[in-house]
Amino acid sequence: MTHHVLTGIERGMYNNDTITLHKDCFGKKYVKRINWLAAMFQHDIWGNWIQELMIFYQLYYMWSERCKLDLTLNDVYLYCWNKGCYPEELWGNTEKNFLYMTRALIDAAIVWFEGVPATYEENPTQWENLSRQTGETVAEIVKEITNF
Repeated sequence: MTHHVLTGIERGMYNNDTITLHKDCFGKKYVKRINWLAAMFQHDIWGNWIQELMIFYQLYYMWSERCKLDLTLNDVYLYCWNKGCYPEELWGNTEKNFLYMTRALIDAAIVWFEGVPATYEENPTQWENLSRQTGETVAEIVKEITNF
């Protein structure tokens, strides 16, 4: 699910529906690592600190090498650096685009209300599409606030 939300954010930020993230970006391998980390934290947080550190490194590697979202964040930061995303500007954009952002949230709520299957196993493609749409909504709101 996270993989598809992040794909939606990438696609929404660049208005490009052909963008796909690497299959390992929050893929099964890394989700398993996250579950291991959660179990280690619940059992004995300090008893497995070396393994926990290694999992954190693997998650960092996934985030920077497989997901490539640091490039998107870099583009937004560069835009803000060059164009100036001052707090007054961001607040002004939020006031000016409030209705557009509200519309995006309402559209997302309608999609989720009408399109959620009973279980993930019943229709995984529908869940993935909903997740992608949620990511695109998040990207739309960020773009409205920053004028990206």
